[in-house]
Amino acid sequence: MAEEEVEKTKKEQEEDKKRKISVISEIDDLIGIQGQAYMRGELKEVLSYADRIIGLATPEDLQSFIREQNDLIARVKGIQKQREEKAKLKLKLEQDKLRLENAAKLKAELSELEELFNTSFNTEHFLEAAEIIHKSKTILSGIDDKQIKKKWEELEKKNLDAQARKELSKSANELITESSDLLAKFEFSDLKFRLTYLIQQAKDKGITEHLKKLKELQSEVLSSEKEFNKTKATVEDLVQKTYKLQENKHYEEAITNSENILELAKSIDLKNRIEEFSNILPQLQKDFEFEKLTESITKLNNEGLDFVRKGEISSSLEKFKLIKESLGAYLT
Repeated sequence: MAEEEVEKTKKEQEEDKKRKISVISEIDDLIGIQGQAYMRGELKEVLSYADRIIGLATPEDLQSFIREQNDLIARVKGIQKQREEKAKLKLKLEQDKLRLENAAKLKAELSELEELFNTSFNTEHFLEAAEIIHKSKTILSGIDDKQIKKKWEELEKKNLDAQARKELSKSANELITESSDLLAKFEFSDLKFRLTYLIQQAKDKGITEHLKKLKELQSEVLSSEKEFNKTKATVEDLVQKTYKLQENKHYEEAITNSENILELAKSIDLKNRIEEFSNILPQLQKDFEFEKLTESITKLNNEGLDFVRKGEISSSLEKFKLIKESLGAYLT
């Protein structure tokens, strides 16, 4: 009976573990989607995903996820509050203006705005065009003409699409330009995150010329990261071997390893290993020199004693003189 209870407990623990892993995987997927919504400025969606994530994390007591989402909620609500305050101020100013205008002038004003919009749009000043569209909505609220409203909806859609394409092209070009510097600094995570987002956006917008360049850059980043990790692994392997060589007083091989470590570490900017082995190498070289000195003196001493035993005092003195000179040279 006890064995059955143990088996039952193990099974329950395994099921709990699988459930927790599944929940964490689901949370990770939601965080990825949430991050995209945040980048697009869809703050309500961000909050909605935050509630879902907290709802999943709470039963499993995943405190790190809960804290992270609570912090994000506070930040997003702060942004929303600022946006709401700005929107309210702008709306009030526009309403004050509309109260002073004559309803008969609304269509004429829209016509003027359309001319301004076309000028801004044709010169690719999309933010200005967006501001013009925003102004038109206030005027359109006092007009019942469905055709005019539909026309301005189409203008807004056209402007948003063009603006998104331009911003994406700008972001892609900037990333392509920055990529060399980022690769040189081995900032792979930042590059991969930005590339993933831009590639998806390029696919959605059908910007094939950037899509090809971005995919090529993505391949280069992955290849560079692989080479970086390979070099880093080689360094760490040499580090462990060098520790053992130093411990066993195999100084000559340890020096060669240290020189290789420094060369490889500098090639991928491993500052901690560069600093560490910049100190270890001189000590190894010093220990190696002392070891060679000890061996040399031991040999000369034995040779000198042999000459003494043979009665060749003069030759013996020459050996001991060499010992003194070697010690003097070492100490200077």
